[in-house]
Amino acid sequence: MKQSISRFLVIAITAMMFMASTAKADMPIAVIDLAKIIEISTAGKDLQTKFKARREAVQKEAIAYEKDLQSKEQTLMKDRKSLDQKAFNVKKSGFETSLKKKRAEVLTKNMNLEKSRNAALQGIQTKVAQICASIAEEKKIQVVLDKSAVVIAQQALDITPDVIKKLNESMPSVALK
Repeated sequence: MKQSISRFLVIAITAMMFMASTAKADMPIAVIDLAKIIEISTAGKDLQTKFKARREAVQKEAIAYEKDLQSKEQTLMKDRKSLDQKAFNVKKSGFETSLKKKRAEVLTKNMNLEKSRNAALQGIQTKVAQICASIAEEKKIQVVLDKSAVVIAQQALDITPDVIKKLNESMPSVALK
């Protein structure tokens, strides 16, 4: 008797799980992979290219200035022998002020570049949200989730390729201010 009840319960639970998984597959839910969209889309690639070029330009400028500072430091050390302590301290103070100023400029440029990149990414994400809303309305989808928030999803729920296609059509490039 106990065995037939436990068999019935196992069969009933299995049937409910099967029905639940079938019902969930029919629910109006979609999944996107935002990281993949940003990586693969034309706008995302454009942003990556522009950001890399700007970052390299800032780094080259910083390296050039560091070389100039090293040269000035060497000159200062040579002048130390010919200058009295007071004159040397004045030159050294000017050198240190110049060093701090330039490092602050480079830091500011890097921070501004990151802000520009984040603003451009926000623009892409806003466009992706608009595209998702359009697709959701078209396909009667009630919820669109990012893949990073989903543990497991059927491949049929993934609308990433559709989003990438529409994003490429509507936003082939992005401005990096």
